[in-house]
Amino acid sequence: MSQNSLILYPSNWLYNSGVIGLLIVREKAGESVDQDLPSDGFCQIPESYFAPLSINNKPIPKAIVNLVNALVSDGELARWLDDTNKTKYKKFFSELGQFGYKFVRAGNMLFASQTPYQNLVQPIYEWQSYEYVELVGKIPEYLKVKSGNLCNLCAQYSAFIHDPKSKLQQRLCKLQSSHLNKVGPSLREFPNGFWGLNESMGICYLCSFLIIHHHFALTRLSDRSEIFINAPSFRVMFYLNKFAQKVFGVLSPEEIRNKRNILAISLIEYVTKLQTTLGIWTGMNIEIITRYNDQVDFFSLPYEVIKIISDRQIAGLLSQIGEFSILNHVLDKNFSQLMEIGYRLLRIGLKSTGTHGKSDFDFINQTLHLNKNRNNPRQVAEQIFRLCALIEEKKRRETYEYVTRPGN
Repeated sequence: MSQNSLILYPSNWLYNSGVIGLLIVREKAGESVDQDLPSDGFCQIPESYFAPLSINNKPIPKAIVNLVNALVSDGELARWLDDTNKTKYKKFFSELGQFGYKFVRAGNMLFASQTPYQNLVQPIYEWQSYEYVELVGKIPEYLKVKSGNLCNLCAQYSAFIHDPKSKLQQRLCKLQSSHLNKVGPSLREFPNGFWGLNESMGICYLCSFLIIHHHFALTRLSDRSEIFINAPSFRVMFYLNKFAQKVFGVLSPEEIRNKRNILAISLIEYVTKLQTTLGIWTGMNIEIITRYNDQVDFFSLPYEVIKIISDRQIAGLLSQIGEFSILNHVLDKNFSQLMEIGYRLLRIGLKSTGTHGKSDFDFINQTLHLNKNRNNPRQVAEQIFRLCALIEEKKRRETYEYVTRPGN
């Protein structure tokens, strides 16, 4: 563990998604983050991440440079410049070169009207004046202050206002609607259902910065809801959400609406692609957070199901089969029906060519969707039998371990 790193521990979903969002931004910038995600579950961020880079001889914290570049692609910048009066921003071009235009655009995308963090930072007076930029560069210094009031999000660093005269700092250090549109409570207004508070909570400078990264960690679905997979380990969260975003690109709209499938496939991808297991995290809560407008819902798979699909052999076989109909029977723990499907596919697969009836084709088309499986139902049947055997073996082994455990 580096002595010059900020050490972060999992907490509530909002804080966690901010940390994951920052890691995604770092990865987009070409940084390797795997070494900062140890198997113990915490996350470390090098203090040097907030140190200045020289942009056209002007010091800008790397954290801001990476955030701006993640927000504003070259294509987005070109479209914006076509639709805006560039002469208004000549000052930033002269100070920062082409990055100056990106810098202005990023501030508008984050903090202007109808944006995710509207008015958290004033685009002209606090972003374009570099007041916020300079503050971000001081975050590691501010985190060393012990004020006695812990941050209500991370419960790790002090929540205090370094300069009481600064309206920006007063805004940043109180969690309210400008931090998170439709989720944070507004001052002097009734509380929303998520926080259940009628006044704002004090938060540290780091958390106020992390929150404006949280949208990078969300996966947007076709019904316009957004999801985040929350877990007790930052390493598990980082890879599960990456796999969820990958899964989102290949699922049909019907399958996307099934949060259970997204969570299950993300777990399977985690186990098979990383050649690892969830380890101690299997027995802890792994859940999907769904946000739609001002509604926040939570969904998790039963503990027994997570233990089954996070087994490397079982996950590998489910990945090979690749059929939602088979996965859903496992998620429902309907293993007898799964065996029946296997037997029927085997009988169909053993028939000679030209002897299949309409009911055979109907069953295959209803059960299997991948051409490789439809063309070889016998192989799918054998995979199902092997899958059921692995599940039964796992259940027997766990029962034996429980019975022979001291104290039982």
